[in-house]
Amino acid sequence: MITVIRELYSLGAWEFYAMLLAGVFGLAVTGDRVYALYFKQSVDARKFFAELQKRIMADKIDDAIRLCNDAPLPLVIKHGLMKAEMGVDAIEIAINEKATELIPLIEHRTHYLSMVANAATMLGLLGTVSGMILCFRAVAGVEPSKKATILAQGVSVAMNSTALGLMVAVPCIVVYSFLQAKSMKLVEDIRTVSQQTVNLFRIKQEKEEM
Repeated sequence: MITVIRELYSLGAWEFYAMLLAGVFGLAVTGDRVYALYFKQSVDARKFFAELQKRIMADKIDDAIRLCNDAPLPLVIKHGLMKAEMGVDAIEIAINEKATELIPLIEHRTHYLSMVANAATMLGLLGTVSGMILCFRAVAGVEPSKKATILAQGVSVAMNSTALGLMVAVPCIVVYSFLQAKSMKLVEDIRTVSQQTVNLFRIKQEKEEM
């Protein structure tokens, strides 16, 4: 990889700077999304619901609210718990409203990695075409003494551009797949725990009416 970068840099190929910019942007998005999805927004849904269930069934709603931190799942549940005195329907509506607001934030910016991967692949292809054009220039309309040099430059730009484009695109696609799977897991946890929480209040209400 270092050899490819050094070669394109020494040739002054514009493709090098474009793909380097794409790679830096992809790295920044990766860092942001990994921190958000695996640290800031990640919650052990099973453990959280177990603790939540204990407090709700013990009628300790304030304690259940204090259990909720700033991650999307607890925030959604907290929004519903704050409507506990208004009945199950109010809880469900509040939870759904907050989930609708927060779920897009979980998936926020992840799609940029897919864009970077596609852009890097296209830039690599464009670099390949540019290199082949240099090769054709070496065949026609150039002094024989310069043909070998221009031909070598054209082939180098073509091959190295393709290689660098793939070096940027492949990691971005792999990381995107993992982040997308994590996003889907967090969204599914919100939906599952939200429904379980509403069901808890329904069970609690039915017991009180008996």
